[in-house]
Parts: sequence; structure tokens; C-alpha cells
Amino acid sequence: MRFHTEFSQSMAKSKNCITIAFLFIGILVSLESSSQGLFSKKNVINQYTTVGIGGGSSHYYGELSRLRYFHYGLYTNVRWNINANYTRYLTPNAAARLQLSWVRILGDDYNYSQRNLEILYQNLIRNLHFRNDIKEVTLSGIFNLIPAYNGGARDRLKFTPYLTVGIGLAAHSPEGEVPLGLPDAGTWTPLRDKRTAGQDTPASTLKAYSLVTPVVPLGLGLRFKVNNKIDITFEGNVRLTNSDYLDDIGNDPYPNQAQLRSYIGEDVAYSYRAEEIFSRTDVNRIPLLIQAFSNIPGYSGSFDPAQIPQYYGPEAQYGTMRGNTPRKDIYATTQVTISYIISDKIKCPVLK
Repeated sequence: MRFHTEFSQSMAKSKNCITIAFLFIGILVSLESSSQGLFSKKNVINQYTTVGIGGGSSHYYGELSRLRYFHYGLYTNVRWNINANYTRYLTPNAAARLQLSWVRILGDDYNYSQRNLEILYQNLIRNLHFRNDIKEVTLSGIFNLIPAYNGGARDRLKFTPYLTVGIGLAAHSPEGEVPLGLPDAGTWTPLRDKRTAGQDTPASTLKAYSLVTPVVPLGLGLRFKVNNKIDITFEGNVRLTNSDYLDDIGNDPYPNQAQLRSYIGEDVAYSYRAEEIFSRTDVNRIPLLIQAFSNIPGYSGSFDPAQIPQYYGPEAQYGTMRGNTPRKDIYATTQVTISYIISDKIKCPVLK
């Protein structure tokens, strides 16, 4: 019942996202249909099916990895993805693909801030992190950028660039490491029920975020014909989402810690982690905190960890926002896929 409710809420909030995706697919399909006869019986010779498995890297962009510095996300906190797909080729230049994917993403202020501490010093002080295992199902259109011949699977090109656009759903649950001093410290635990921004507490108007979100995958790929039965595909994809909480961090201020503690107890430690001396990877943060504080406008003097709440936190004079990026979270993947043709018998087109 809970999953059904979240699914309904997520879909209701995502009409524009879904409409745009379907309009885009519809335009491309219409163009392909008018020139090739997408659903024409004459195209039976070009229709064949493949199944494939693959994997690659995953890259997250949100509160802990700014889209403005896109290149940092290409090589910082990189994780993995695996997928399986079923693809039906409808014409020489168009196909429909159903894909199941498991994508792990990770964000870590400590690691990310070191790419440019002069600019990202607030991230270093904030010291938040997360990981998220996203399970998604997507339906995409694939459109070749080089026209193929009417010869079916056996006559497909040796090298084919293509673009893909689709729509899907992703189930997710951001996790964080249990802080030192709490039972099971160092293990990963779901974050939504920790109410890190004060969600669903008497002192807040924020509601718990959904664990289901629509996704719109957009990508470019290269397909190589190995032999009559096997293709190898290299694809880069960006997933647009309707969630700002893949990382558990929205564009929200810190909640009042005393009120949060009175409501949920020790779990308040997941909301504000700037005072933790050690990073997620058990590295002492003091040397970098000294550098970070030197970048705060108007700050002077010797660094003292006791000063952290004065400059960054729920009652700080410098920064009270837990998150500061209003746009929705996105994630990108690279994938290498091996596909096997399961129907490539020579067919004759239907006679008039």
C-alpha cells in the first residue's frame, strides 16, 4: 500500500516530465514512420529481437556534486551500474528497448570538496554523504543516425551511431553511514526515516519524500556488429528525474536540532554532521577544515573545532541551509552491453 501511494504521488507530480518525454518520442516515431513505415507489414524483413546484458560507471549530480562543475562528477565518487535489456528492431532505423537497471550512486562532501577547496569549502565543512541503489525500469526508443539498408539483422551495418530517449520509473532509498558513538557505527542505514530535514515532525511543514520517481533517459551510443548473432554497444546516458532527494538532501534549511532530538532521539546525528572530526572514510578532517575556514569571508584567527556550529549549522551566522541547489537530481551512466540476436531468420516481405 505504501509503495502504491508513493507511486501515485510521484506520477501525479510528474505530468510535465512524462508529457515532454512522450511528445519527444512521438515526434521521432512519427518521422520514422512517415519515411520507413514503422508498423508497415512491408517492414517484416527488418524486424528482429535481441537480448543483452551490460554494465559500466555511474555519476551523480545534485546537492553533493554540482552540475555547474560537471567534470568533477565524471571522476569523483564514481560508482557502477548493471543492466539487462530486451530490444525489438521495428525498421532498419528504429527500435524499442525495455531495460532493467541497477544503478549505485554516491556523494561525499569530503571527497568532492577537495577538487576545488577554495570554491567548495562549504561542502567540506558540511560533511554530508550518501549512497543510493536505484532500481529502474525504462522503455526507450532507439533511432539510428546512419540510415541502414532493408536487410534485417544479417544486413545490419558494421558500425552504427544512435540516439535514445525514453521514460521509466526508478525505486530508490538513500543511505548514510551510522555515526561514531551509535550502535553499528560505520554500517549503512536508510536515511528517509531519520527525518534529516525535519520531515513529518510537528515543527516542520515538510513531508517525507517519495522513494519512487519518474526518470527520462537521454543518450547517445555506438553499436558494433561482431558477427551475425552478436553486437557490442557503448552508450552514454543521462537520467533526468523528478526527485530532489536521491541524496536525501533537498533545498531545505537545517531543522531545529533540539526539537528534532525530542521527536526522534539519537537519530538527529544524521541531520547535522559538520562537527564530526572524521570523514566517512575515517580520515581526520582537521587539516582541511583549517584551509576551509580560511576561505570564509571575514574569518580570522586560529581554527577551533568548537567554532564550527557558529559558522555552519542550524544556528550559524554564515550558513544555515542544509542544501542549496533547487534543481532536481540527475545521474548519468556509461554502459558496455553485449547483445545476442534471438530472431534473425531471413524473412520475406508480405506481398500485396
